[in-house]
Amino acid sequence: MEQEHAPMVPSPLNPNPASTRAPSKTPGPAPTPIQREQREKKESLKKRESNPNGSAASTLRKRKANAVHAYPSPQRFNVPPPRPQDFEAPKEDIMVSHEPLPLEMPDGERQLYKPIDLAENKKGYRYQRAIADPQFPHKQFYRCTSPPPHYSRLSFEDADRYMHYSTNALITTNEKGWRMVRSNVCAREGTLYYEIKIHRGVPTEGPAEQAVNGPQPHVRFGFARREAPLDAPVGFDGYSYGISDIRFEPMHRSRPSKFFHPKKGKAKGAKAAAAAPIPVTLAPEDQNVKEGDVIGLELQLPSLTLHQKIVSGVYNPAVDIGDGFDQPSAYLEPGAEGNLDIIRDRIPVPYKGNSYFEILDHVPSRPMEIYTDRQTNLANLNAVIPGSAASKDQLKAPPNPNHEHPSLRTLPHSALRIYKNGRLIGTAFENLLAFLPPASAPSKTMGAREGFDDGMVGYFPAISCFWGGIAEVNFGDTKDGFWAPPAHLANTNNARRNGASASASHGPRGAGVGADVEMTVDAGFDASGSKQGWNPGRQCRPIGERYREQVAEDVVWDVVDEADFFMQDGGFEGKVGSGGAVDGGGGRGGLKEEE
Repeated sequence: MEQEHAPMVPSPLNPNPASTRAPSKTPGPAPTPIQREQREKKESLKKRESNPNGSAASTLRKRKANAVHAYPSPQRFNVPPPRPQDFEAPKEDIMVSHEPLPLEMPDGERQLYKPIDLAENKKGYRYQRAIADPQFPHKQFYRCTSPPPHYSRLSFEDADRYMHYSTNALITTNEKGWRMVRSNVCAREGTLYYEIKIHRGVPTEGPAEQAVNGPQPHVRFGFARREAPLDAPVGFDGYSYGISDIRFEPMHRSRPSKFFHPKKGKAKGAKAAAAAPIPVTLAPEDQNVKEGDVIGLELQLPSLTLHQKIVSGVYNPAVDIGDGFDQPSAYLEPGAEGNLDIIRDRIPVPYKGNSYFEILDHVPSRPMEIYTDRQTNLANLNAVIPGSAASKDQLKAPPNPNHEHPSLRTLPHSALRIYKNGRLIGTAFENLLAFLPPASAPSKTMGAREGFDDGMVGYFPAISCFWGGIAEVNFGDTKDGFWAPPAHLANTNNARRNGASASASHGPRGAGVGADVEMTVDAGFDASGSKQGWNPGRQCRPIGERYREQVAEDVVWDVVDEADFFMQDGGFEGKVGSGGAVDGGGGRGGLKEEE
């Protein structure tokens, strides 16, 4: 019995009773050390606080693909199975009155409310409503959806938390400093138009010479990209183009400019581009945007085909002389193919009783920050900026279509024209900055993949309010149409009331059967005068039409993603989820709490 429990290796404390010799003084072999799992190195509190993206960077750094596909494909994350309530239709947003006193319209008939319990877009994160659908098992059941009201409007998620809205989400205000809200529709190509009406801002008798009761209300409006900050006015940096109500000036990079009329001539190419525009001298009654004024904004963008050439670095101004709408979208020169697919890396997360897709959003690039800097003088780029880190961060050339940095490449045949009460004031901007990736890119430190277009990259109508300024937007899809549209705007309810031939109206909010309008310019004719089929790229149309188009695009790409994951899982002979997934780090990188 003693021998059965005797140690295999004798020691002074446990001698071998059966041994007749003295224990050996030679040490035995060292035991094999225990292999411990390497601990994850965590950042210190001081380093986390210095990180502009907060603690979310360490949470979402795990979003890395575990497989490399021969074709672009979205990432699929390890997420819990959907809950029964995730299959329910999205609930209406909860809106509460302002406290202690309600915010009312100047007429006192309507009140403005604040939406609560929403996943708000923040720096580095973007949120989109999701719903579980049993028809999409391979993409973990979740697909896109949106809560009511279902039409083009101001977005509650894509706004600063201090913004207040009317119940139809078309009127907005803010009681604090400059705050911004973007719409739920974006412009990517073609010519699109929307209007804004000032309800509280510069008084009709003109701006006050001296503020007696504190700051006066103001409004700015224009177009902004996703990188533009929400706690700043439109036109604050290089990611937005705005118009100010006071002095009625275009604003970009926080620098005011003047309206102009492009100089038209027979010269082509570089000579035409170098022609100096004709400045506009505003009449005394037009030197401010006052309460009751209606401002129309017409954004013109080239085709996505030409856009892709520019961001890919193969644009040739000697050959690509048109806006790209005459060229088939399926054809791109070698080197410009890029990633033409819509790739959406999204992880479903629950928050406050709703389901959202969490998206790693685009962030400002270093070249754009230098371009926006107040010390950067585009007219004298050779001057050394005081305090700059050597000269490697300085720009070598102003923005142009062939700039060395993709984020500073501009779009030819792009412009923003401004109308006031139906009259053309002039052009505010030309050659807007490109936005397709890689001109727009998410943060690398969060583990995001670069170079993919998620279908919602573009210029969004944006409104900024200051100290109680109130503005109302009109995207043209109401039953009453625009308030003061330009004469060349087609496919609107205004034109249908004055138009001829009958057809079904497509206004989403009760616009009944109306009439189509005969286009003044046949969209099928290209620049050479030949007709090659119908092409709406050059036709000015309401930006509200983009809502239905975006819904259709979301449906198509949800189905494409489901088919992609279905094939990755082995098709009909495979198993759901066998194609693999990646660790999403739990998601909710930018959300504080879960109900």
